[in-house]
Amino acid sequence: MNTKNKIYTIMKACVITFILLFVSCSNLTLANSSISNAEDAARFVIERLSYDIDEVLLYAWGPISKGEEIFGTKEHILNTPEKGYVIYIDIYPRANLFHPVKYIFLSESAEEFIVKDAMSPPGNFADYQMIKTAIGTLLTSVENRRAPIPDGAIPALSQRSTDSRYAVLMNGGYSSGSNHVRYWNDLSNIYITLNYVYGFPDENIIVLCSDGLNPAPDQSNGLNSDPDLDGDGDDDIMYSCILSNVDMVFAELANILTENDKLFIFTTDHGSSAGGWNVVQNLWNYEELTDAHFAALLDALPNCEIICTFEPCYSGGFLDDVVVPPGPVMASSACRHDELSWAMNNLEYDEYVFHWTAAIKGEDAYGIPVDADYNQDGRITMDEAYLYAKTHDIQNEHPQYGDYPVNIGSLISLYPTNLAPEDPLKPVGPGEGIILEEYSFSSNTTDPEGEQIYYWFDWGDSSNTGWLGPFASGTSIEESHIWYDSGNYSIKVKAKDEKGSESGWSEPLTIHIAKPVLEIGLIKDGFLKVTAPVRNNGDTDANDVSWNINLQGGIIFLGKETTGTILSIPPGGDEIISTDIILGFGQTTIFVTAEEPRGSADNRDQGAKMFLFFINVNPGGGI
Repeated sequence: MNTKNKIYTIMKACVITFILLFVSCSNLTLANSSISNAEDAARFVIERLSYDIDEVLLYAWGPISKGEEIFGTKEHILNTPEKGYVIYIDIYPRANLFHPVKYIFLSESAEEFIVKDAMSPPGNFADYQMIKTAIGTLLTSVENRRAPIPDGAIPALSQRSTDSRYAVLMNGGYSSGSNHVRYWNDLSNIYITLNYVYGFPDENIIVLCSDGLNPAPDQSNGLNSDPDLDGDGDDDIMYSCILSNVDMVFAELANILTENDKLFIFTTDHGSSAGGWNVVQNLWNYEELTDAHFAALLDALPNCEIICTFEPCYSGGFLDDVVVPPGPVMASSACRHDELSWAMNNLEYDEYVFHWTAAIKGEDAYGIPVDADYNQDGRITMDEAYLYAKTHDIQNEHPQYGDYPVNIGSLISLYPTNLAPEDPLKPVGPGEGIILEEYSFSSNTTDPEGEQIYYWFDWGDSSNTGWLGPFASGTSIEESHIWYDSGNYSIKVKAKDEKGSESGWSEPLTIHIAKPVLEIGLIKDGFLKVTAPVRNNGDTDANDVSWNINLQGGIIFLGKETTGTILSIPPGGDEIISTDIILGFGQTTIFVTAEEPRGSADNRDQGAKMFLFFINVNPGGGI
């Protein structure tokens, strides 16, 4: 090899050696470099754990000092062994809160790497920096949106000055970091449905949402919850969703509601498990509403209709506490007591309540018509709403349903419960009478919905008419009755409409029923006349008694018939009545009657026989 080629070969070898040495030093430097910021720490952790960065929510905190205590909202995570970073990974970002998550400590040197499993987000969420991921970008880009107001007028029945329906809508949110936009969207959608489809009055819809009317940002996108849920310019959110306000609202309802009212309860956002069927609804500011506490609030209410729709994780655990006697009560949940509930894929609404609300509304939150009226009766009942939502729910959750009495949910919707007729008017009729006489009484009422009416008369003597009718609303009805014993009786009337809703009883009318007032005694001997006692064996005065003695048969020359009036006979008293002078002969039958104007007290002695000869009258017969 010549000198020139040898020099070239040596120079080439030196260059290659330099390049290899440079690369080797560079790799050595990178391998031993420290983590310099939170984002580098987060990405290092994601690569180490092999998660798809686009499918998780990623947050980092640091650098933080050695010995720092790290807490989730429900548990202690770790104490940092040296200076470094804490990475929080939400593995299931489409699920509602309190599901499996991971906390990772990474030292600045990247030599210390600790992984901790947990079930709650950071207690100091504000200290964490959100690291950009695809689903994180989607979450923060979701906006508050109001569903369109459906076409069509509010039902006419909702225009009444009073309405017996109330609603409580709740979104706790837990904290601003966990109060996702979809929860406000859920509330807005159901509020619009209640108000514009079912005609619930604004003042009867009680809304508790996160921090209430506090103008500070309270949503995970950094914005404040708009208090105007339907866009009409009025604030619809009334209270912050904390436990004391929940207690206050239900205490007020306990004083307002009656057994004829309806209460609808809707909850969205987060829930957690306290073990087994014991579950929790998460409220604002890290507060909690347990299933047992909620059941106690409902137990204090009158026995009105109660409808509950639960969205949070583990919310199926509320059903065993809520669906209990006496009812009627219906409840459904997005999931079982031991599983998570999930958002829709676009994170704009929660999956179950999106479809449940669409079912009762007749269209979804995007204005697309839906038909959940499986029996085509024109009303979406609670069992139909559940069935529709369950059928269309595509997330990894198992909606639950219960009602008491069983199947009552097939009869009840959010429309006003069928209104009963007004209480009938006090019966019109006599206030006194005697036994064995028939007396007539009338009454009437109207039905708020103009439905046909049936009437039921109670006569106060353990007898009644049963249901009579139907009659047009406002029609007066008359019925008669006979009493067989003396005494005071209360006559009252109730009504029901063609759908079976009953009114209360009318004001009673009291009637006094007496024994027969008058009784005719034995006919007495007389001289040229016939006499008989008229006795009052009843318990009231007999007034203006008309009497008559009529002689029939034989040959009567004088006084064939005699009549008169007795002004008054007291109870137990008697009066003697007699004919004028009579002359005749032959067998004669004597008829005697006595009668009071208010009713028949007729007694006839048809058995006496007389043989009359001129001046001798012998009622016993003979000469």
